[in-house]
Amino acid sequence: MKRITLLITALFIFLTGMAQEKNFIDCNYIEITGRAQTEVAPDEIYLNITINEKENKGKISLEKQERDMFKKLTSLNIDLEKNMTVLDMNSFYEKYILKKDKILISKSYILKVGSADMTAKVFAALEEAGISDVNIAKTALSNVDKIRDGVMEKAAVNAKDKAVLLANALGRKVGKAIFIQNYDNYSMQVRGVQPVTKMSMGESADSFISPVLEFEKIRFEHTVLVRFELE
Repeated sequence: MKRITLLITALFIFLTGMAQEKNFIDCNYIEITGRAQTEVAPDEIYLNITINEKENKGKISLEKQERDMFKKLTSLNIDLEKNMTVLDMNSFYEKYILKKDKILISKSYILKVGSADMTAKVFAALEEAGISDVNIAKTALSNVDKIRDGVMEKAAVNAKDKAVLLANALGRKVGKAIFIQNYDNYSMQVRGVQPVTKMSMGESADSFISPVLEFEKIRFEHTVLVRFELE
């Protein structure tokens, strides 16, 4: 008895599915692919800064370098408490053949800034403070989900616009969407940083212009396949 019941249930599900598929196939519809894309510059740039105390006649203490660095960064209106963290602090002990001892200390920080322009200003300010061990650790976007959703919406609107255009050309009207398939081609990878030197009109080639950093933009692409009823 249980076996018969299972067979009847399976047959009912199969027939229902066939009926739904037949109804979908029999429905007059138009199938359209909509696409959208955008490119956005990263708004979170993470800089790795390292200061170190070297043993030489003109030695500058780690503490002084740190104070000078904080002063320079604060002058750029950077909130250090919010945007800077200490990465690590290392020291090691060496003994020379001439029995001269020394301790070398280094300290690393991660600083977050919000644009390529500010990145260039930080590089210049730290260079003035005698700190040259600065590099870009990574870049990112603070509003990834918002941008991705916006591109997805534009792709869907693009599909609807094309469907209306084609349907109107054939004397038909577009009804509700009866099938949607979505392809997200978003990629977070940023392949590089491009230093560019710009010169404004009227300046001679001998004039020194500070380099302007331009980060390769992050590309968002989205594709949707939509079937609309035709009325």
